[in-house]
Amino acid sequence: PFLLGMFTVSGSPAFPALVLDDEAAISIEAVAALAARLGMALTGRESIFGLLQNWAHNFAALSATVAALADPAAGKYFRSALTAVEFLTPCAPIEAPRQILCELTGIGISSEPKFTAKLASTVVGPKARIHLPKRPGRIVAEAKIGVVIGQPAYLSDVGEAAAAIAGFVTVTDVTLLDGRERAWLEGKSQPSFLPTGPYFVPTAFAGDITTLDLNIAVNGETSRTARLGDRRERVEASLARLSQDHQLFPGDIVCCGM
Repeated sequence: PFLLGMFTVSGSPAFPALVLDDEAAISIEAVAALAARLGMALTGRESIFGLLQNWAHNFAALSATVAALADPAAGKYFRSALTAVEFLTPCAPIEAPRQILCELTGIGISSEPKFTAKLASTVVGPKARIHLPKRPGRIVAEAKIGVVIGQPAYLSDVGEAAAAIAGFVTVTDVTLLDGRERAWLEGKSQPSFLPTGPYFVPTAFAGDITTLDLNIAVNGETSRTARLGDRRERVEASLARLSQDHQLFPGDIVCCGM
């Protein structure tokens, strides 16, 4: 199993890296030659978003590369590029998704989950500060799972929607409530209102997401805990319903909560 993250080091441009055992990381660029040697050259390796544009191939290539890294012969010239994650600064795994759709939760809407758009300018890394807008109102933060799309989905059934999921990221959906009912775009799309990451977890390694708990802490105190299995609608069913009206593309993020 492996994770993917976007990192900087000493002010460098952000780069994608494999994360192994949640402790050691190796940049995608450092293992690109190994993937090519295995006959599975990576495409779009400048970012996780780029990798997602050809995800089925790239996931297979990354899986083979991780296996080769563990092989004493095949990986011996590449393991020296491993570094401890603690020396890297995490960024948002997908820094500029084409589309972000965010579920409206806990606001007294109908039993069928509804979604609104959230601008890409809201995406920041997991350690970024949230910029509070000058407009008066109440700030609400919700823990959600970000479902990352890995292949186009349109007019999909539930099975097709499930197959379109490349993996998951954790997101904090921040909303400004200022009394303007239904102004969801304005309330949800203030800059920095979607802290994301630190990691992208491929579907194959995520297990049964219905067993996952969503927790959020404000100033160190846990304010809400919920389990994804208690959702009124399974995540893949939500995606299938979304795809009846909206085209979903690789790298899109659909934020699902309770």
